[in-house]
Amino acid sequence: MKNKTILRIVTIQLALLPLGIVMSSQANATQHKQIVNGKEVIVHSSPIPVVLHRLVPPQYGRHVTQKEVASRHVPKPRVAAPVRKRP
Repeated sequence: MKNKTILRIVTIQLALLPLGIVMSSQANATQHKQIVNGKEVIVHSSPIPVVLHRLVPPQYGRHVTQKEVASRHVPKPRVAAPVRKRP
C-alpha cells in the first residue's frame, strides 16, 4: 500500500517536471528605479523578487512591487536598532 502511494507521488512529480521547466522560462520580471515620496526605490513587476530581496541581505535600496507604487502603499524602511555601547 505504501509503495503504491510513493510510486504515484513520484510519477506525478516526474510528469509535471517538464511543464514546470517550460513555464519557468516564460516568466519575466522587470525592474526599474523610481522616486517615490522623495526616496529612490527599486520597482519590480513581480512580487517574488521583492520578497527575496526583503528576506536576504544585502538589500541595496528599497524593493517594492508595481502594485504597491500604484496604490501609494510603499512600506516604510525598518529603522535599525541603535548600537549599544558596552562599558
